[in-house]
Amino acid sequence: MEELLDLINSETYFMIDIDGVCIDTEQRIAIIAKAMGWKEAFKSIDWHKHISSSQQIRNSIDILKEVQHQLKRIQLLTQNHTKEEEFEKIAYFRNNGVYIPIISVPPKVNKSVVVPPSFYDGNVVLIDDKEKNVVEWNNAGGIGVHFSEGNTSESLVRVKSLEFLRKVK
Repeated sequence: MEELLDLINSETYFMIDIDGVCIDTEQRIAIIAKAMGWKEAFKSIDWHKHISSSQQIRNSIDILKEVQHQLKRIQLLTQNHTKEEEFEKIAYFRNNGVYIPIISVPPKVNKSVVVPPSFYDGNVVLIDDKEKNVVEWNNAGGIGVHFSEGNTSESLVRVKSLEFLRKVK
């Protein structure tokens, strides 16, 4: 966490992934996809049931609710595979008291294409559980951070929770 705090300043923006960072949707979709494949899983999921029954990961929702009013430089940046998924994610966060803007990324589009780090002069952090997204973000000139309990490539900055946001001014 200290390594990340050294990279940010009072003007740093934060883009936080939803699936696998804030709520456990990704892990549960993977179980469904293992049985029928990803494409069929996305078609068959009841998005309301799937997202409304999600659990927060390592107090992510609680932390976002706590910091959202003093740290205005946060946005949620999430890949959505259907309009229903997008709608249900927005409803989930609003129903849980999180009013941070949510940016939707279409399937198969890099997050750095939708939100170019160069727009922020590279002073924008992406917190994502997918190492490939973090590497792409870094390659586009941003500050990519891998959200993981496990091992991360030595070249990547890693956090285990969003706890560091409580220390950002």
